Amino acid sequence: MGTWGPKLYQDDVAEEVRDYYKDQLKRGKTEKEVTLELISQYQSNIDEAEKSIFWFALADTQWNYGRLLPEVKEKALFYLSHDKELERWGESDQQKQAAWKMTLETLKRKLESPQPPIKKISKYRFYHCKWNMGDVFAYRFTG
Repeated sequence: MGTWGPKLYQDDVAEEVRDYYKDQLKRGKTEKEVTLELISQYQSNIDEAEKSIFWFALADTQWNYGRLLPEVKEKALFYLSHDKELERWGESDQQKQAAWKMTLETLKRKLESPQPPIKKISKYRFYHCKWNMGDVFAYRFTG
C-alpha cells in the first residue's frame, strides 16, 4: 500500500476503507454489516503499522455520516493514545511531522465531540434490462 502525505486520506488503506464503506451503505447494507465486513477483510491482510490507519479512517468516515459505532470509536481512540503513531513520519522533515501530529489531534477532537445527526444515504438505482441476449428489435423511421 502507499502513503503520499501526512493527511489521513493520503493513504491507500484509508481511501479504500472510506470508499468501500460509502459504497456498501449505498447498496443498502447497515453500518454494522459494513463494519464487520471491513474488519474481517482488513485485519488479517494488513500489517501492524496500517491497522491504526484502518481504524482512524473507519471512525472518521462513520463520524462524518453520523453512524460512529462505539467499538470503532474505542479502537480509534486506543491507537490515538499511543505515541507510536507520532513516529509514523519520524524520519521525514519537521513539516510532515507537524502535519501528521495536527491530523491526529484533529481526529481525536472530532471523535470526542458529539457526532452529527445520521446523514441519509441515497441508494444506488440499478437499471435492469428486460431484453435477453440475442433479442432483435426493429424501429421504423418516418420522415
